[in-house]
Amino acid sequence: MRRHALTLLLILVTTPYTRADEATDLRDKALAAAAKDPAALKKFRVHTIKAKGTSRLTPEPVNATFDMAAEWPGKLRASWEFGAGANKNTATICAFDDQGWRTATNIPLGDLTPEELTDFRADVYAVFMSTLFPLAEDGNTLTLAGRSKVNGDAVIGLKVSRRPWPDVTLYFDETTFLLRKMVYRSREAGVVLTKEKFYEEHKDVGGLKDPGRERTMVQGREVYSWTEMEFAFPDKIDPKTFEKPR
Repeated sequence: MRRHALTLLLILVTTPYTRADEATDLRDKALAAAAKDPAALKKFRVHTIKAKGTSRLTPEPVNATFDMAAEWPGKLRASWEFGAGANKNTATICAFDDQGWRTATNIPLGDLTPEELTDFRADVYAVFMSTLFPLAEDGNTLTLAGRSKVNGDAVIGLKVSRRPWPDVTLYFDETTFLLRKMVYRSREAGVVLTKEKFYEEHKDVGGLKDPGRERTMVQGREVYSWTEMEFAFPDKIDPKTFEKPR
């Protein structure tokens, strides 16, 4: 009986550490796969994205473009353009420091409420987590999140918990260890939604492996598919980029 009790105690004591080591090992493999020099991932503290593809926010898919400028930890401006000609629509949302604003076709320029700003910051956090550089920072709790498949390829999940942000689960290709999928939950208009991003066709950009294609799904419905993506890493972004237009 004492032998069984001792065995159970050893299992209880050692299992969490084993799992933590496995999660850390997965993180390290993912960081090594994402950059020749893992320190180069810090370039993502300041980065921009320009993308082209398709929006499915309307009944019929339309051509769309996307522009984003971001500075870790709290500055991000994202702009979309959908359709063309008389059917063209635009939307922009921005967060910086403790402020935020938005505007869109047929929607006047206005400040984000404190609740809207908090909700949008969850999405901003997820954007930065998808670049992987925050994985190397202190304050993360990492746990394995099981295996799955993306387009038939085996992937393994890593759940990242970091207060006060929502949990983010990153799925890495079991062969290349490149990021293939991200899942998290954030709130919009008072409703908590499940959001998924899928990444394909990684290419080398200045020593970093960046996705060439990205697909976004909300509550299981595809909303964006970017088929052309261009990343840039300026030393800094003009502060006026984040300022509310007058």
